[in-house]
Amino acid sequence: MRFKAGFLVGLGAGYVLGAKAGQERYQTIVETARSFRENPGVQRLTGEVNKTVSVGKDRVSEKAAEQASKAKDAVTSAAKKSDDQGADLPADITPTPVSTTSASSGSRPTSRP
Repeated sequence: MRFKAGFLVGLGAGYVLGAKAGQERYQTIVETARSFRENPGVQRLTGEVNKTVSVGKDRVSEKAAEQASKAKDAVTSAAKKSDDQGADLPADITPTPVSTTSASSGSRPTSRP
């Protein structure tokens, strides 16, 4: 809610200040921005930044694919290991789940602050 209120206040202030400045000031700002974009140094720097971002994006996607492959292999290995362990049991014995709660001395668990 705070963001919306701040955004609306900023929008209103921008409108009022822009209306007071008029069309001439708007054209001056547009021309300044255009000349800045067309500056050869700015264009060269923009190209270098885009190239760096592209290389970084490629590296990240390669690492993500590598990690996904490792995770897939680990899950496949764990599933196969689990299937292999279950196959060793006789047909009349079924595995029982292991309880993770402590049942020592019959007391109830206490909560810690």
